[in-house]
Amino acid sequence: MTHAEKLYSGISKAAWGYFFLYFNININTVSILPTFVGYLLFLSAINLLKDEERELSLLHSLGVILALWTGAEWLVSFAGLKLEGMWHFIDILICLINLYFHFQLLTNLASIAAKYQPEGYELDAKLLRYRTLQTIMLTAIEIIVCFYLWFSEVWAIISLCMMIIYLIAGICLMKALFNLRRCLFTDTMV
Repeated sequence: MTHAEKLYSGISKAAWGYFFLYFNININTVSILPTFVGYLLFLSAINLLKDEERELSLLHSLGVILALWTGAEWLVSFAGLKLEGMWHFIDILICLINLYFHFQLLTNLASIAAKYQPEGYELDAKLLRYRTLQTIMLTAIEIIVCFYLWFSEVWAIISLCMMIIYLIAGICLMKALFNLRRCLFTDTMV
């Protein structure tokens, strides 16, 4: 696989990984777009892009932890159970790992975009903005969930609004990654 093909494939896998993270379609209690597939795609993207951004290699073990955790959550969902909420300390730890993983992954993807985007595209700046928005929304949502602040309808409405913003940011993030992929494709074809 050539360097350009590795870049193209790595960016594609990262973009599709976010698709599995942002869209959760369930049949009863089981997701038909399981989150762990997104983390497996991220791990594959990391392996393809680690020569481009050396810090990506440091995310591999965290990605494995997140893939295993979300895979276990998906498996127990077949029995109608949830792992989330069973162990408060583990919930907080997984939340922190998740925040760091995505913050660093998007930082590295923005760095790759800065190297390969055509002049005037500013995909790196967009990715950094979406990274920051995603981090703020994830932190706020996790604080609400972790500390059980759902006690009033006001918090429920605020949480719903934050989740909608989070979803919109995710769609914009995926669009930016697919645009970067398209830039890499046109550069390799020329």
